Amino acid sequence: MATTPTATNATKKGHCPTCDGERTCEIHGSIYKAWDWEDKQYGHSVNGGVDHSLLECQGCETVFYETSSWNSEDTDHYYDAAGQEQYEHPREIQTYPKPEAKTKPVWFDAMQKADPQLRNILSQMYVAHDNQAHILTAIGLRTALDRATEVIGIDPAKTFDEKLNELRNGGWIGQTERDILGVVTDAGNAAAHRGWEPDSQEVSELLSSLEVFLHRAFIVGQKALGIKKSIPAKPERLLAVGKKTTP
Repeated sequence: MATTPTATNATKKGHCPTCDGERTCEIHGSIYKAWDWEDKQYGHSVNGGVDHSLLECQGCETVFYETSSWNSEDTDHYYDAAGQEQYEHPREIQTYPKPEAKTKPVWFDAMQKADPQLRNILSQMYVAHDNQAHILTAIGLRTALDRATEVIGIDPAKTFDEKLNELRNGGWIGQTERDILGVVTDAGNAAAHRGWEPDSQEVSELLSSLEVFLHRAFIVGQKALGIKKSIPAKPERLLAVGKKTTP
């Protein structure tokens, strides 16, 4: 069990949860804990270690906790300049508290009025997204789209293809958006049934596609319909009066 003494005013780069970015931080204390595990029945062993640090951002002065861990099962291999194979154990770095989630759009809370169940599905989906749980995020996107079609009035017993076609035929979306939402559906199906995991960029694009649809269908569209009540009616057209002709 080893400890690492920390020099006074020592600094390192760390991800500040308030600034939500890498900053120079003062190290107030650190300790390294090694661990190992052995399966005596099969003779297999694993070892690793965790650096624990208490840091203070030199910009905003936020104090936070950081762990940097490695294990012998996770190894990156590479070749040095002499052509010799080398390896290193990549580090997984986590900070606490985590940066405040910024994924939710500004109109998110308005979804409560549209449909509380849909808002709840979206809320849990955003939690998965903020924690880089990409498989769960993709499944959540599909579930949210499924619920949205039901709120609009489409029969929940229909297939996703049928639901998307009804959205298009009902004027909610055009053909291009129908194809885009079809990708969202396929991604959710692949994640749920085949364990497919999209990368962070793919997840962001899928999320943006669904948000565009939800924003127009439940937020902007409803506000636009509300404006209709304040628009004055078009005046009735006066009938033309014919001129009298003299015999």
